[in-house]
Amino acid sequence: MMKQKLILLVNLGSPEQLSVGAIRKFLRSFLSDKRVVGLPRLLWYPILYGIILPLRSQKLLHKYEQIWLKEDCAPLIHYTKEQAKLLQEHLQMLGDTTRVGYAFCYGSENISTQLAKYSVEQKISELVVIPLYPQYSSSTTAAVFDQVSWYFQKSYFIPKIKFINSFAGHPLYIQALASKVREHWANNGRADKLVVSFHSIPVKLVENGDNYIEECHLTYQLLCQELGLNPDVEAKLCFQSKFGRAKWVEPATDATLGILARAEVATVDVICPGFVSDCLETLEEVAIQYRELFVSCGGRELRYIPCLNSSSELAIVLNKIIQES
Repeated sequence: MMKQKLILLVNLGSPEQLSVGAIRKFLRSFLSDKRVVGLPRLLWYPILYGIILPLRSQKLLHKYEQIWLKEDCAPLIHYTKEQAKLLQEHLQMLGDTTRVGYAFCYGSENISTQLAKYSVEQKISELVVIPLYPQYSSSTTAAVFDQVSWYFQKSYFIPKIKFINSFAGHPLYIQALASKVREHWANNGRADKLVVSFHSIPVKLVENGDNYIEECHLTYQLLCQELGLNPDVEAKLCFQSKFGRAKWVEPATDATLGILARAEVATVDVICPGFVSDCLETLEEVAIQYRELFVSCGGRELRYIPCLNSSSELAIVLNKIIQES
């Protein structure tokens, strides 16, 4: 069997169908990962199975209905596959025979399943794993590392493995983000304030040594610098998507938007540099929920700036990251 270098792009995953059952299945897998919820299972499982899965699955169905694509899949699934395809095409243009694959932490196309499939097709001699989380976190990036490690635990052959755990400050990534903002400004004009929103994490993770927040601040500062913005005046850094009762990192995006609206900031542009693919947290939470919130608090307009998604620029960024790692 011929040997092959494989680049594996890994994202979190989404429900595979637009149904309560599929959403419940995805949540069960996602929220059972100890990297995601670190509570002892004796405490967590009664909450998960008794409250969250029965109630939240139904609630999320309506949210997914608002963003579900005509290709009959969630945006994150669609864009991750497109990103692998575009990176493959970019490498082929450069004469590079490396194969590019994709996988998700949770779902049927999970890391173990995809690695097994690619290994059967062609023996993997070298593996480059790129979690599609620009900023490292133990709840996301480390979960990818765990699953790749588990897959190879019983293998008799382990390929050379390169694991890229962050690209929060990579110049090309920052430039790609800035290009999205400038393109948005060129088409829509510039809002009164640029809100830069990252997914929050529990404060407990930071206290335990997770450096995610530091990396968010790095991305924010470099993006403002690239755009020529004063980070303390013309832009705002905040955190979204709190879940549960634990204390999460603040300032919260929804609270920040309310404060800006009440302070007579008429228009805001919002970008989410912690995501490379649009998903529920960007398309429903920010572009729909937060837009309604901002207007209800007195603001005139909230405009969401999409993720890099299936831009050819992202393929160039990822290839450069691989080359330099």
